[in-house]
Amino acid sequence: MKTKSYFLFTALSLFTAKVFAQSNEDVVNILQKKGLLTQREADSLRSDYSVKQEQNKKNQTLFPIQAGRGVQISGYSQVRFQSLQEADKPDGFDIRRARLDIRGSINKVWEYRLMTDFASSPKLIDAFVSFKPYDFLKITAGQFYVPFSLENLTPDRQLEFIDRSQVVNALVSRDKDVIGNNNGRDIGIQVSGNVWKRNDRFIFDYYLGAFNGQGINVVDLNESKDIAGRLVAHPFHFFDIGASYYNGYDAWGSPSKNQRRVRSGAEVAFHYHSWSVKAEYILGQDGKTKINGKTEDLVRAGWYTQATWFIFPKQLQVVLRYDTYDPNTFKAPESQPQNDITSWYTGGLNYFINEWAKVQVSYSLRKEQGPQINNDVISAQFQVSF
Repeated sequence: MKTKSYFLFTALSLFTAKVFAQSNEDVVNILQKKGLLTQREADSLRSDYSVKQEQNKKNQTLFPIQAGRGVQISGYSQVRFQSLQEADKPDGFDIRRARLDIRGSINKVWEYRLMTDFASSPKLIDAFVSFKPYDFLKITAGQFYVPFSLENLTPDRQLEFIDRSQVVNALVSRDKDVIGNNNGRDIGIQVSGNVWKRNDRFIFDYYLGAFNGQGINVVDLNESKDIAGRLVAHPFHFFDIGASYYNGYDAWGSPSKNQRRVRSGAEVAFHYHSWSVKAEYILGQDGKTKINGKTEDLVRAGWYTQATWFIFPKQLQVVLRYDTYDPNTFKAPESQPQNDITSWYTGGLNYFINEWAKVQVSYSLRKEQGPQINNDVISAQFQVSF
């Protein structure tokens, strides 16, 4: 039997080399006609080949690189060019992000993820383990996204715009937040899940977590723990609506001191064929401030609305967004106007070269409530992933 199997394998290999332009199905058919394969052996070869092809397709769809048991490796980099219209700010290129993402499943209910960013200086972005025994119950512990805001929870590689909106940058643990840029993440534990399944989709998603409140790669600086929660409803397959809340008492500022850091937000999203519309409103309080000799809550607020449309399906996309942000909602007397609200009008195009690469270009017209500043920005970004 071994001799016959070896002979068949050798014959198949040699014959395949000679007729490499033909498909595997053709090769099996020819060998069967020549009497080198029985019907049973031919059917077995076809079945094995079909299974391997399906497995290869599945692996390529998920991640093209795999290593070890249940380990999936991916990554991406973003190279950006900015033309800054503001005086004394030179145009130039930068490596926006360069990330390596490792994730996997220990078994059917345990998962893990590690993601690092090598742009500028290496730093750990995600590091968590999840336990999901049921659809309605998932427990996550480690460093991961704070469950707040639709845009915040959208991965950088999937953003329709090169830059995030002003309000998300300022109030959701990103580059303008009082605790610094933490990529929207923190260290803590979270319970989440999907409930009420109808017509093969869940109607509600919930998230509830407790966090240090200091951001990524930083131990807590006080005894207080921050609480964050998010609830999203999907009443229709094309429509989502949600709300988020965050309450913290964190050590920040200069000098560092314990202060309130509270956030609340609302979001909607509409998807129809090649169209998509999204909007968010976020309100935040960051400690106290003195205004006209009085100590007042420092309240910030902002919102955005955006629309996207694929001119050519999965290839060329038009993106438009309006976003506005007020870093201090307290209304001073007319004799002392704040003049600090900024509104950005952004338009652009996204061109998807293939599944792994895309080019984004945009123009951001920026308006100030007070004296105008020539600070418009023209941006272009190339992203490649594996």
